[in-house]
Order: sequence, then structure tokens, then C-alpha cells
Amino acid sequence: MRKLQFLIVAGVLSFTISCGQQKRYISYKVQEGETIAEIAKRLQISEGDLLRLNPDINASLEGNYVIVIPNPAIAKSNLGDEPSYAVVTPDEKDTKGQVESTDEDATSTEEEEVYETTVITNYETHEVQAGETVYRITKMYGISKTDLMALNPEYPGIKSNTLSIGQVLKVKANRETITLNKKEIVAQFVTHEVQPKETVYSITRFYNISKPDLVALNPEYPEIQNDAISAGQLLKIKRKDADSTDENRSFYQDVIAENTSINVAFLLPFKATEYDTLAPAAIFKKNTLANMVTDFYLGATIAMDSIRTQGISVNESVFDTGNRGNQVERILAEDRLDAVDVVIGPFYSDKVSMVTKKVDVPVIFPHFSSKQSNLSSSKLVKAAPEKKTYAAYLTAYLKENYQGETIFVVGDNKTNSKSIGKEIVADLKKHDSIGDIHVLNPKDGYIKKSRFTEKMSITHRNWIIITAENEVAIADALNSMIGLPEGVTVQVFAIHKSKGYDKIDNNKLAAMDFTYVAPYFADENSPELNAFYKTYRVKNNALPSEYAIRGFDVTYDILMRMASGNELSSTFKDGVSFRLENKFDYRKKMFGAATNTGLFIIQYNPDLSLRRLK
Repeated sequence: MRKLQFLIVAGVLSFTISCGQQKRYISYKVQEGETIAEIAKRLQISEGDLLRLNPDINASLEGNYVIVIPNPAIAKSNLGDEPSYAVVTPDEKDTKGQVESTDEDATSTEEEEVYETTVITNYETHEVQAGETVYRITKMYGISKTDLMALNPEYPGIKSNTLSIGQVLKVKANRETITLNKKEIVAQFVTHEVQPKETVYSITRFYNISKPDLVALNPEYPEIQNDAISAGQLLKIKRKDADSTDENRSFYQDVIAENTSINVAFLLPFKATEYDTLAPAAIFKKNTLANMVTDFYLGATIAMDSIRTQGISVNESVFDTGNRGNQVERILAEDRLDAVDVVIGPFYSDKVSMVTKKVDVPVIFPHFSSKQSNLSSSKLVKAAPEKKTYAAYLTAYLKENYQGETIFVVGDNKTNSKSIGKEIVADLKKHDSIGDIHVLNPKDGYIKKSRFTEKMSITHRNWIIITAENEVAIADALNSMIGLPEGVTVQVFAIHKSKGYDKIDNNKLAAMDFTYVAPYFADENSPELNAFYKTYRVKNNALPSEYAIRGFDVTYDILMRMASGNELSSTFKDGVSFRLENKFDYRKKMFGAATNTGLFIIQYNPDLSLRRLK
């Protein structure tokens, strides 16, 4: 028989204590070297009571940590002239163990604070042993069979007196109240206030944390384990890190204004006139553009259908821009875009400026182009991240996670590779702890393995950052990572997964913990992605391509943001959105375009699955 604790929230009561009212609890900043036991002794309360007021801490504390303690003024009014414990001041200037008097006048001058009290239930439990019966267990704990059934709805067999050895049954419920200082939680943790319709999955996906981690950080909300959360709950995500680059970006909340209607125009190069005499099989066989454009639009149609089911009126107009966009000028000249609210397209970058100069609505350039960095207009929205941002995103991740690794930057002597390599080295060296970085480029056409091994560390991991684009240089560097000396471990990073990596055996990449930057990430556990696959397959008798998913994501995100009733550009300040596989984190220049900076850091797992690191 043993005891296990399960926490179940019975109710959440938030209350504001105004200036001039006595506060039941005050804040105290822990001094260097203090422990929970010492503070509890000075307060003349039990260590357990103090821990219940501060469920996020344990018996060991760090200096400057802020905890909640009972207000001595309340104790004085309840217990007589003298409080049953000393006053521990939260003033930063006070030294360890200092005390001062607290009265109602002092309380009235403090800022308004908000506390959240949570009623939780601690369960005593019993593990079923061989030969035990329902009757025996109820008699052992003095409860009825009905009580046992109510406490353990997950075991319906109790009703028919059926038990299994090893089952852990709840046999007694003990309710208690804990108090959380929301102000201090926000100061010390990255937090998230649950919004209507949000799920545990959507929150863990946005913050890239596991459900077990979310449960462990929020023991006051144990129902998270069963995917149950409530609007208004303040969830702790992680402790704040001064070096983190993502903490200040919020989660965009989809909001739909009443009676919303959106007119959207698609400018896509279907080239119907050219294909008019060809059979479908001939059109799509080995025709990358035809497949790309068609798949994008098919994905977009599912997005529009999904938007409509949520009560939003979506009116679409589709224009065939012809070969190389040669019909764009005619479409604009005929003023066929005058009545639309947003334009998705054109596909060709050299036609974008023509469209932004003519229309007075947002123009969405939906995919990546090597020429998109030259495009600039206050009406333009670039839905794909610039390639030049990939290196900075990777180095930000490396600086956040650096723990003494030996760093190599591997190029191919090409201008672009050298330029990116210099940027990475300069950026990494901004980290106080990063010293020498080994830059390796081919000599006589290749890089000798010994140039790596003679500088590799045995005591720390080795990071190999490849900036090379040349396929031979990539293969050469990766082959050098095979058969390393005993005790040497590596992790290989790429700015992006170019075609050169497609020719490398995935098992080799996994063995090197191959990690790269990507503009999209497919989570196989995503219910939304699985639903999209099912819908697409039913409608089109085929599995969706990358472009079909992108068509859905770009269209759905833009239309949903516009459905808020706000200007599209203003919604970019309201946070980052995750759709099926794409992340949209738009940054807008004052007089220029808005560009998506949403990227992922992805790593190969040993079983060849992919894991999102950031």
C-alpha cells in the first residue's frame, strides 16, 4: 500500500485586493543562503504550509526568488495584539532576518495586487494487491462502494466488484487551498493565459514544450494531463531567460468580427489557354509549375471552405495570369481587382510591383523567390521567410544552448558560403563564453578528416556548422564525421536542407544528430494536419503536396486575420500564428513590406523521425 498525490482543481477564484484593504498575503524576496525551513521557523508556521503557498518551489532556494507569505497584520487582528510570527519584509534593501512592523496604513499605500487561489484535492491511494476485493478495501478505509466508484470513474469494473492487481485506487480526498501571486509568476516565468477554444496541443505546439513539462510546471492544474484547460487559467511555460529571443512574441488569437465578408482574388499562372488542347496527364507529367499552382489552389479552396464554416462570407475571384504572368497587365488594365479586399499572387516576382502600384489592398506574395528581397511596398506581404534570416535564426538558437561545445564552420570557398560563414562567426562571438571558432574550407578540393579530428574535443560535444552549398563539399564534410575517435561526439548543423543533403543516407544524418533550419514543420500528431490530409484525399483522390499545404496555410492565415475586422498589417503586431505546417511571424518595415520570419530548427531522431527544437 502506498500514497500517491494527484492534484485536481476544484475551483479557481481570482480576486483583487484594493489599496486601503488588508492583504492576506505579502511578497518576500529570499536572501542569499536562506532556506524554506529557516523562513518558516521565523514566521512560526510549518514548512508544509509555506510550501503550499508556493507550490513552484522546493526546500532549496536561490537568492532574490520571490515567495508569498501570510500578512502579519491579518494574523494580529485574528490572534490578538501580538502576531504568531515575525514580519519578514519584502523590501530589497533589507538584510537577512530583518523585521519591521506592518499596519493597515502601510498596507493602504501598496500597489494593487492580484492573487489567484486554487482549491486542489490531494488523494490518498491504495494499490490493489493479490486477493483483495472491493469489499475489503472499502472496509479498510471506511468508505462505501459508491464512494469508491465516484472516486475512480476510470475503473468501471468496481461496480461489478472487478479489480486488477496493481490498480491504483483513490480512497480518500483531502481538499486544500493554495494561493498564487500572479504578478510574481509573470515576473519569473514565461506565461500564457488560456483563451477560449485553445487546447493543450495548440499551446504546447506554440511554445515547443512537451505536455509532461507543462503538467510538471503547473501542478495546480492537473487536468492538463487529460487535455482539459479553462479560459483564463495562467499557465507557466518556462522560467524566463534573459537570452531568449522568442519570449516577447505572443500567440495570435483568431478573432472573428460580426458580419464579416471578405473578397479575395487569386492571381495564378494556370496557363489554361496553352494547355487547352492537352489531356490532363500530359499537362501534369513532369510539369513542376502546373503541379505547384494547382496544388496551391486546391489547398486554398479547403482553407476558404473552413473559413466559411465559421460564419465568414468569402467571395473568391480567380484570374489566370498566363505564361510568365503575361496577362497581369491586362487584368489590371480592366480594373478587375477594384472590388477585392486582398490579392493572393502573383506567382512571379517580377509582376509583384506592377500589382502593388495598381491596387489599394494587401498583396500577398505566397511563396519564396530568390528575388523577393528586392521587393518593397507598404501593401506587400511576403509569406515566405527570406533566406538571409536563416543563419541568424540558427546562431540565435546556438547561443541560447551553448554549453562549452567546440565549434567548426565549414564552407566551400564560394562567395555566398564565405559571407554566411563570416556572419555566423561574428554573431556567435557576441556570446561571452564562445572563444575560438574553427573555420574550415577545402584545400585542393577537399577537407582532410584530420583537420577536424586534431581540433575536436573529447570532453565536450563538437558542433559542425555547414555553410557550403556545393554537393561535393557537403558530402566530404559529412563523410569526415564517420568513424571518429572514441569519445568524440558531434552534432551537424545546416543553414537549410539543400539538395546536397538529399543524396546522403538518412541513417548517417540521424547518427550525426543532423539539425537544420526550415520554413515549415509537419507534426504527425497534429489533429488539424491529419484532418486536412483526410479532407484533401477525399476531395482530390491524392495526398497533398507541400504546395497544397502551403496554399491552405497562407490563405487561411490571411483570411482569418482579416476576419478580425482590423487592418491586416495591424494584426501582425498581435502575435505569431501556427497553421498546419507553417508559422507566420510577420515583421513590417515602416514604409516597406511585411515579411514572414517564421522558421523552425529541426533535428533528425535516431528512428529517422523529425523533432522540432525551436
